[in-house]
Amino acid sequence: MVLRVKIPSKITNFFVYGLGQSINLLSPLIVMPYLIKICQEDGLGKIGIAFSICLILNCIVDYSSYLNGTKEIVINKKNLSFLSQKVSDIYTYKTIICILLLCLFFIIILLFPTIKEKKLLVLSLPIILSQLLNPNWLLQGLEQFKLIAILNILSKVIYISCIFLFIKNREDYIWANFFLGISGVLVYFFSFLYINYKFNLKFSIRNIYRGINIIKNDFNICLSEFCLSIYQYFPILIVGYFTGNSTAGIYRVIEQIFSIFRTFIFMFFNFSYPTVCYDIENNLKNGLKTWKLYHSANLVIIFIGCSLVFVFSNYILDFFHVTATDKQELTFILKFAIIVPILLVISQSLRQLMFALNLSSFYTRIIYFSCSLSVILLSLLVYQIGLVGSFISMIIIEIIVVILYLIIIRKKYNKVI
Repeated sequence: MVLRVKIPSKITNFFVYGLGQSINLLSPLIVMPYLIKICQEDGLGKIGIAFSICLILNCIVDYSSYLNGTKEIVINKKNLSFLSQKVSDIYTYKTIICILLLCLFFIIILLFPTIKEKKLLVLSLPIILSQLLNPNWLLQGLEQFKLIAILNILSKVIYISCIFLFIKNREDYIWANFFLGISGVLVYFFSFLYINYKFNLKFSIRNIYRGINIIKNDFNICLSEFCLSIYQYFPILIVGYFTGNSTAGIYRVIEQIFSIFRTFIFMFFNFSYPTVCYDIENNLKNGLKTWKLYHSANLVIIFIGCSLVFVFSNYILDFFHVTATDKQELTFILKFAIIVPILLVISQSLRQLMFALNLSSFYTRIIYFSCSLSVILLSLLVYQIGLVGSFISMIIIEIIVVILYLIIIRKKYNKVI
């Protein structure tokens, strides 16, 4: 009887959350063809490289907020005094990290005058400030998916509007990331004021001490997430370095197509993570049933989507206004790259289970190894065979990671799983 009440509420929450996240899927489809048309492939490549650098830095700013932070909040969501202290501590350490990163960024810019596209990089910094203010880690723990949806829709509507209103010339590519970041800053600043009022946040010396302790205690988790972000966002830097900005722009198009699936996969991960953690914490067998239910559905959805991309790959490339001469080769690469999202569903479901089962120490070792191997393999394959090498390396690494996850989980929980 409890299950009949629980499932509809979860389905409702998912559709509300999915509605807000759907604009993350639609905004690239709306913006990217326009950016390619105005800024060409090389401009899009530069935008993508700067954007990827910001995403890697965002992972450091987030630290463990989306994992340990969300997990602790969902378990203690009825304890208001705990929430007030924990949210204050997390925002404190995120601010410390953000300030240090920005100082390091400007020092590097000043010390290395040979760095290209400085203006683009500086104008991309609001993306990092936006992530500092972003309260999604808290709202996911509280399961306030309606508010997450509203904030996300507002920020993306502002971003899309700015792109079409202000980017008119090829040289305007430097403003694309700025508009993305500043739209988030505007929306999340007001949400922060609301959170500050609701939870009576306090920022004192004690919060700084506790924040620093969180940084120390969660360092391994943060380092593993940083390595994961390197694996996800570093390829375009390698492609750009070895093959040039135009090829990086083409990579950005193909990567964006299957990153639509990746966005959906991570949406599923973030939505289901609090529930899976809570259910496993209370009853391991029931928690595992919940985990299997979520991710089986996710796998079916992603497989159907990938099949559609495989069938309509030519039309999709035309939609993005790709002007490359060898369209047949790009179509083959796109069809080949579609294998990645299917493997990613499996690896991310097992990654979630690793955290829910408190196997984070084993997870960090796997990520260290896979990240190191990924950078080496990626560099070698892109250097030797070009663009397709980046996707070959992703497929190999995903398969290795899935195998390692399964070995650890089966070894530790063989009697239950």
